[in-house]
Amino acid sequence: MRSLLIGLVFFGSGMLAQTYTGGGGQILDLQTIDFPLTVSGLNPNTIDSTNFGLETVCINLTHTWVADLDIELVSPDGTSFSLSSANGGNGDDYTNTCFNHYASTPISMGNPPFTGTFKPDGAMGMVNNGQNGNGTWKLRISDTYAGDEGVLLSWNVTFGNNPATYTPPLVSSNLPILVI
Repeated sequence: MRSLLIGLVFFGSGMLAQTYTGGGGQILDLQTIDFPLTVSGLNPNTIDSTNFGLETVCINLTHTWVADLDIELVSPDGTSFSLSSANGGNGDDYTNTCFNHYASTPISMGNPPFTGTFKPDGAMGMVNNGQNGNGTWKLRISDTYAGDEGVLLSWNVTFGNNPATYTPPLVSSNLPILVI
């Protein structure tokens, strides 16, 4: 009976994960391109950092000298955060690369071809701000240097019950605030 209960709790906790997959396209020199993904039927539709929200973003892309790339995710309400910015030096490719707030290795400490799960450069929980998660999400890729182009093969977002933590920005305090 005990193992049945544990199995139901484990199975029940994973039932909320919902993954949506987007397409790809060319990554052109010195251009910023948005790759849209429509999320619909997300249940629950409100995403936050305690009960249900964005957990993971995964990308597959080919590109030489990946330090040319700035990659960010933009939510339906326009909130965005950096997945990876100017990382990887002269290495190539993001192959089955996932970003998760709870990953132990920051993407800035990884080496291309980036494969596996990394902590993103930006605060992933920013999008888990109580907004409706249904709508158009965008993977925004900027190629900041001429001389080599690439291809986004695919990407996806996963929502579930272990969302990235959202910490609102500190805008007032009785103590001095230092903004860097």
